[in-house]
Amino acid sequence: MKQFLTLICLIFFSHFSYSQEKNYNITITVKGAENQLGILAYYYGEKRFVKDSLFFDAKGTASIKGQRNIPSGVYLLAFPGMRFNSFDLLLKETNFSITTDTSNLVKNAVIKNSVENKQMFDDMNAMIPLGIENDSLQKKLKLQKKGDADYAKTVTAIEGISKKIIILRKETIKKYPTTFYSKLINAMLDVEVPEGARKSDGSLVDSFYNFHYTQQHYFDHIDFSDSGLIRSPIFQSKLLKYFDAYTFPQPDSINKAIEFVVNKTRVNKEMYQYVVNELFMKYAKSEIMGQDAVYIFMAEKYYLSGEVWWAEAKGLLEMRDRVEAIKPTLIGKSAPNFYVQDSLGKTHIFHDFVAKNKYTVLVFWNSDCSHCQHEIPHLQKLYTDSLKAMNVGIFAVSTEQTDSSFRAFAAKNCVKDPNWITCADMRGQSAFRREYDVIATPKVYLVAPDFKILAKNIPLNNLVDFVEFQNSISTKKGSKE
Repeated sequence: MKQFLTLICLIFFSHFSYSQEKNYNITITVKGAENQLGILAYYYGEKRFVKDSLFFDAKGTASIKGQRNIPSGVYLLAFPGMRFNSFDLLLKETNFSITTDTSNLVKNAVIKNSVENKQMFDDMNAMIPLGIENDSLQKKLKLQKKGDADYAKTVTAIEGISKKIIILRKETIKKYPTTFYSKLINAMLDVEVPEGARKSDGSLVDSFYNFHYTQQHYFDHIDFSDSGLIRSPIFQSKLLKYFDAYTFPQPDSINKAIEFVVNKTRVNKEMYQYVVNELFMKYAKSEIMGQDAVYIFMAEKYYLSGEVWWAEAKGLLEMRDRVEAIKPTLIGKSAPNFYVQDSLGKTHIFHDFVAKNKYTVLVFWNSDCSHCQHEIPHLQKLYTDSLKAMNVGIFAVSTEQTDSSFRAFAAKNCVKDPNWITCADMRGQSAFRREYDVIATPKVYLVAPDFKILAKNIPLNNLVDFVEFQNSISTKKGSKE
């Protein structure tokens, strides 16, 4: 895993900016910040990165002047000498001033010559009391019981605040229809779903209408041509929510959703770069079974195809190697055959063993692996208690080639049973390490009698339930036939 994450870091990009230099004349005065250092940082997803430092003089004034390459977005001005007391500002316009004081940086702000910042500070001042009221109600709700009259009242009050926020934000969007800040608050609003078509009995024609409509119109109010959105605390969460809440968690569906969103970003190089990398990172690091297929899809479609111009050549070569290693054992593929020997020197052919069982658990282990020392005894118990009766065979392969090194461990932790084979590559001729991408142990596969890989890296605690689930699927298919 560590090696894999290092590869991701090699592929991942620096925060490139495609903006051009602009002539800035921005003055910021903060009463109470005299002779203080200010740190100007920009939002980038859930993180913040330092862009510049500003020194506030004896009058509490600092400036951003001259030709500068400052990409648009939401920035944070923080004062290290004052416990990082901070406030946000928008850098979209180039000639404006902000005057405020440390007693209340937002409430006391006076904005001159900036429609963007005036809109944002007005909105923040309107939202702060509503947020305080909502927090108070949420705390109150935790102390109340569902079904009580007071509980219902509190819920109604919370819903009332949400409606008030939506109304206020729609009003500001109407007042400033073309501003960057309106794009931000539009991104925060949920999709409004119109009334769906209904049958004669009043039920919806599409029982999942709300979900499908939201899925199709989720990005209607996102301006993908404006890369300033990625330098905000809004866009990343909006993007990831689409995949977490409105995309079926199955590789084919995820891949289609990725294409759908990435194609929208092609109007802006920086937006395209950000979204491709953000989604690649999400699925490259995913520990959800089967989502390595999404990693393969993105690697081949965007990185290895040449569409990703920012990746390093070394990283791409290593990525190609990883794709070739992972691809043969994706879920749904046919499990490669291989030959190994038991402690008596008898050769066992994996496919011959698989064909005899309803399902086969293929597990690669090493006696020096601390995780294996816990998991293999656990698998032994599962086999004895449940899996054997379910006609599930175990093909336990030691990654060691020394007879004595695996024999003692096997004697203690493996089952002596015709349907449990414990073996190793005693002759040093098997290619299972490459074919099954065994770079760490334990590694577990569940294989059907037709050699199809049904699961991989499945937690042993879920193994029995998964086999039962597969049995239920087989039963349903049999009844339909």
